Amino acid sequence: MRLVGMWLLVATLLLARDEYSDKAWGVGIVGRVDSIPYNYPLISDSSVNNFVPLFYYEGDYFYMHGLTYGLKLFDWDSAQISLVSRIRFLSIPEELQNEVQGDSLDYGVRARYFLKENQYIDLELLQNTNDGTLVNLTYSADLVYGDAYLMPYATLGLKDSKFNTQYYGREIEDIDSDFDITAGFEAKYHVYSNFYLLGGASATYLGGNIGGADMIDDDLTYSLYAGIGVMNDKKKDFFDTNGMKPYIRLAEGWATISSLEDIMSGSTIEDEYNNQFTSIFYGHPIYNSLFGLPIELYLSPGFVYHHSSEVQDSTWEADIEFKAYYTLPIESVGIRVGAGEGFSYIDNNTYIERLDGEPKGYKMSHLNFFLDLSADINLGFFGKSFESLWIGAAVHHRSSVFEASSLFGRIKGGSNYNTAYLQWHF
Repeated sequence: MRLVGMWLLVATLLLARDEYSDKAWGVGIVGRVDSIPYNYPLISDSSVNNFVPLFYYEGDYFYMHGLTYGLKLFDWDSAQISLVSRIRFLSIPEELQNEVQGDSLDYGVRARYFLKENQYIDLELLQNTNDGTLVNLTYSADLVYGDAYLMPYATLGLKDSKFNTQYYGREIEDIDSDFDITAGFEAKYHVYSNFYLLGGASATYLGGNIGGADMIDDDLTYSLYAGIGVMNDKKKDFFDTNGMKPYIRLAEGWATISSLEDIMSGSTIEDEYNNQFTSIFYGHPIYNSLFGLPIELYLSPGFVYHHSSEVQDSTWEADIEFKAYYTLPIESVGIRVGAGEGFSYIDNNTYIERLDGEPKGYKMSHLNFFLDLSADINLGFFGKSFESLWIGAAVHHRSSVFEASSLFGRIKGGSNYNTAYLQWHF
């Protein structure tokens, strides 16, 4: 009956109406619940909860859609070929997640055929960062019903024995190649202006080789999520960047052992080893009036070089964020406040992060949630030639979100750097 129900849902999806193409930009924060398919005799948990940030962007070459990221190689009217990557969660009990840190990335090539402007057939050939090869054949559609936007989808997947052994067998049990079937939907509800409610659900039926393995307790798994998002208003232009210019931001940062709350209240304790970094960020204009207010939104990737010191070797960090700026209504001088949210990946954890996490017994995570809080002043009072320059201060914050996310290692900790920067809009 389970298999029949899955195929009935697939058949329903094929009746999707020709409504719209779901291009989107924005950020979301959701709570996610995944069933645990594994057989752990000493642990009674049947599901695991996660805090998950979602990011959306559709450009000429680069795209982000929730947990999927890609780079378009060829883009024709009826077909598209792209490099693609997708975050894969390992649904095991929370108490095991910090030590295992099994969330991974599926990456490879996707070929998309447009049945209609809003209906797609995708064929993906993927490799998992841990081990194994996957092939996915997916049908999806974009539908709209008033202020509700739905993306139903169905996927037939083939996973080789290497993947099944490491992901489902946990390197304990060998599992042969097998198929699975997934059906689900993603949903957005437009509440007001750029504010949305987000949600989604999916179910996966595991094939006989996987579902019949000793390590697997249930051959039907599910995933649910719900949250909020700040995204493009479907009733307005997708990009409106009138008056905006891209920017380059150069910064120097100094580590602090103070928490983000202490820093925001004006209390900062210096790192005794004076650990520092140098960073460069690029800001790509997205929208000039978030929520109908003079709030400018940028997509901003950045690179950070952490200098060596007596307690750490040099290392690099790569970040990507959506950064919003609000210019205060002061006529005599331009003063802005900014806030950004994104992902941060570091090659080797810095001393300041290890100082916070390792004494608590945590295994450190390279991927963290990223916050960028800033205030700056325009240098135009020096003359017209300085109007494109801003000087300011910011807090560079990497966080594992209080043990709320397996994606960030199920850790309570992170790092803070006070920074000074010069930003040039060109």
